[in-house]
Amino acid sequence: MGVSHIKLNKRAAQSILRVAVAGFENQSRGAIDLFFMQHQKQFALMAPEQADVLLVDMEHPATRPVLEQFQGIRPIVAVTATEKQFDGLITLRKPLDGKRMVKAIRDAYEQFVPPGETAEAENSVSTEGEKAFQEYQKRIAAGRQAMTEYHNAAAMRDNQSAAVKERFPAETSNRDEEIEEIELEPVDSQPELPVVEIKAKVKPRVATPESAKVKPQTKKVQEKKPQDVKARLSYQMVYECCGNAPDVDMYDPDQRRRMFFKEDSTLLAIMQEVIAEGESQQVPVEITGLPGTLAYLPATQQILFDFSEDLFIPLALTRFGYQELTLRVRTDLDADKPRIGSGKVMFVDCDELIWKLALWTSKGRLNKALDPEKPHRLGHDLDFDRLLAIPHASTINSLWSRHSLSALEVVKVLKINQRYVFSFMTAAHALGAFK
Repeated sequence: MGVSHIKLNKRAAQSILRVAVAGFENQSRGAIDLFFMQHQKQFALMAPEQADVLLVDMEHPATRPVLEQFQGIRPIVAVTATEKQFDGLITLRKPLDGKRMVKAIRDAYEQFVPPGETAEAENSVSTEGEKAFQEYQKRIAAGRQAMTEYHNAAAMRDNQSAAVKERFPAETSNRDEEIEEIELEPVDSQPELPVVEIKAKVKPRVATPESAKVKPQTKKVQEKKPQDVKARLSYQMVYECCGNAPDVDMYDPDQRRRMFFKEDSTLLAIMQEVIAEGESQQVPVEITGLPGTLAYLPATQQILFDFSEDLFIPLALTRFGYQELTLRVRTDLDADKPRIGSGKVMFVDCDELIWKLALWTSKGRLNKALDPEKPHRLGHDLDFDRLLAIPHASTINSLWSRHSLSALEVVKVLKINQRYVFSFMTAAHALGAFK
């Protein structure tokens, strides 16, 4: 089989490219990793030994051993902020742009010929007729490649134009060198956020009697920057909490409809019911019908359960039928000595679980009970030393604590995806954190 055969069949045989990333500072690396996570149908992140293509930062000292080991053995995309050209590598200039990065990776993969492959191809050609047939195949492959590149370029231009018109219908974008998929952090010229004072824990939206109120305590915590918060979540969990849906035109009824969900019949709504019931009667209340025990203990304001926490994620997205889940008083349950048959019993603060359930139920969408154009303001700073922190949670919390803004205004001010703000807003609403 000649070289043209190999190049022509590469793309068809490898629908998902395995990419290894070497170098880059933490913030840029996190953005690149999340970009590939959002494009899992096209790319998979791997170690350099298993990767089809390497994406390396030529200015980063950690890339030198990678280049020494794999240059000439793997196709490499050299990312640089200089005008230097690198022989045998595909050069990609900074700042990174998602579409240019995808094109560079594809070009590196398709143009790379492994060592010895050319010699093997030439040895397989034994007659002049085979050589002529090989040249014919090369021309056919080149023509197909040119047509593919033309159609891809046209599609990319059309998609980019449509995305800009959809996202900014009344504005002119001047950010030609950046794209939304890879820009994860807002442009923030302000100094590091100051130490904030947490006056009370935020609890769910339930009426708490006087006997159950806890005296507020004052403690100081250092506010975290968005990049610090982001590092606490795996990329899979970012997807579980915020999804990967692109921004939509919220003034288009058809697009707007996709960004809302109904809380009715979800585990989140039932959990709020069981908390309200437990607080009103001041007795432990269990949700029956689940694959295990799940109960609220009003004395400690904790949730008791005896199954894996990972099971909450699919349960959060489940729509339960009428009377499929019911409430039952469990006076025998106690935080110190719970009387249940399971060997392992776990406890979590009520607000921590409600926050997580709201994020998993939202998955980047907005509770239908909320208006994204109505101004809101947080009554308390949320404590992300305890609550699960999604990307930009600290920045959103700081902005909404100081200003009364709508969700769409927060998106515009911070220049971040709608899905992060919508997930945060849904979870904060579930805790009753808004004034």
